[in-house]
Amino acid sequence: MGLVLFSASFGVANALEQGRIDPLSVIVEPLVEIVISLGLGALAGFVLNQLEVYFHSRSKRMSLSVAFVLLTVGLSMLSFQIGPVHCSFSLLLVCMMTGTVFCNICPTSDELMDRLDRWVSPVNILFFVLSGAELDLNILSNPLVLLIGVVYITSRSLGKISGSYVSCRATHCSERIQKYLGITLLPQAGVALGMAAEAAELSDGHMVRNVVLFSVLVYELVGPTLTKFSLTAAGEIEPEGRTSARTANKPEAPVTLD
Repeated sequence: MGLVLFSASFGVANALEQGRIDPLSVIVEPLVEIVISLGLGALAGFVLNQLEVYFHSRSKRMSLSVAFVLLTVGLSMLSFQIGPVHCSFSLLLVCMMTGTVFCNICPTSDELMDRLDRWVSPVNILFFVLSGAELDLNILSNPLVLLIGVVYITSRSLGKISGSYVSCRATHCSERIQKYLGITLLPQAGVALGMAAEAAELSDGHMVRNVVLFSVLVYELVGPTLTKFSLTAAGEIEPEGRTSARTANKPEAPVTLD
């Protein structure tokens, strides 16, 4: 849902930036981008599933999956014109839809994803390093930008906590879930960085990207710890304590946020 809303908002912002304030540019083109992105992603996921059956070697299937992801990224860069409508794809939405379709229709997707997870960590580290390198701390010296960052962090936190509480209460979830779910939603990283990188194409995208990068830095410093405390207090996990190869782990004492 976030990617769909981002694609629509980005299309509107791009049209306004270019001075094309008309229903075709502000309404039709963003909707077309969402539809064709979901269609391309679904088609890519389906075709990948059909091709997987011709490869029995695990290494070849993994290579096929990586190659297909790169092919999908390349196709997402295309743009074309249908009459007066300019059509382009949302890279994030296409890739997300590809993974969604493939993992839901391929019977061996769990095994393949497990193998991919073994080498994807270095790629994730590289992604975060390159994203963090784009954070310009000098821009945060501007009081207005700093105010925008504080408002963004505060609003997002309140939205996560209050929204999850209201939703859980409306669906009659347990009190523990109502109390702690919102806190576990605070960490922010991958998809937000991808959106920020795409938003950087706009004229004011540099400021948007730096605000998001700054918020990710703040959320990742405190978010995982708060998530661990919340899950422990809700009784969903039991911390293992210090890991040792010589002695058995002794669970830590329960942590509460009351």
